[in-house]
Amino acid sequence: MSETPEVNGAANDGPAAEIRPDPAPQMFMLAMGKFSQAFASSDFAECVNWLKQADSLTEGNNEAIQSHREGYARLITACATKGITLALRTGNVLKQHTELAGIITRCAAALSEKYPANSGEKAMATVITGYTGQLTNRLNRVMATEQYVTSAEKLDGVLDNLFDILSFSVQLDRNSEEALPGICDRLALASTAASNADCSLTWFFSSKLSDWDKAELYCRRAAQWLKHNVESPGKVDPHFDECDAGEVVAALEKAAEALKLRQYKQSKKLLEAAEAALADTVCV
Repeated sequence: MSETPEVNGAANDGPAAEIRPDPAPQMFMLAMGKFSQAFASSDFAECVNWLKQADSLTEGNNEAIQSHREGYARLITACATKGITLALRTGNVLKQHTELAGIITRCAAALSEKYPANSGEKAMATVITGYTGQLTNRLNRVMATEQYVTSAEKLDGVLDNLFDILSFSVQLDRNSEEALPGICDRLALASTAASNADCSLTWFFSSKLSDWDKAELYCRRAAQWLKHNVESPGKVDPHFDECDAGEVVAALEKAAEALKLRQYKQSKKLLEAAEAALADTVCV
């Protein structure tokens, strides 16, 4: 009795072989490899270039299609993250924010075309496009009128859009943590923001010369950024994966409340407490 011939070498693999996805095309993998290299070096404009090159190489392969879409979403997340970091570190809108918004716009437009009509993913991509349009308008107004120092009100609006964009982009990527900072990096940024808040206050004619609104923004947004890590965890540092930022968040929020009320002595006291909590946190 003759043996049953193998078909494509899969006869002995069992049922699992029947549902194994086809490997992504070689040229697609090459393009996405270049994307990953550019992403690792934060060359976001080059990332867009390689995603465009991969555009026509996904046909007929569901895993490649999904991976390609997620590349766009991950790039949006990375750009929004970079924008938030720059805002809290410098307290200003910079030319880089406009460049980042341009990349987000291109990625969101590409994403909205790649999802099926009436799908939840397409709806989220469309919302991202809307928020990015609002972000671009805000940035243009700021760059036209406040080229050196950005007011707290205008910076807050920019951060609103960046956080809103981020809340949707992370839902479109199975590996969004690759574009998000871990808790240690967030704590380091919060430490910078708390120091910026402290520097925004002056003991001499404090009620008039202090930038109360900017100081409050630093503390409130730093706390928000730390809490966002709980909702959408970033990269995990194996040495600090048990790091708890709860005490820091509470301290920053208390400082923000005092700053909102323009209470100089209480604000300074609570900012000192926030900086102490950051210093006591292992990651910082």
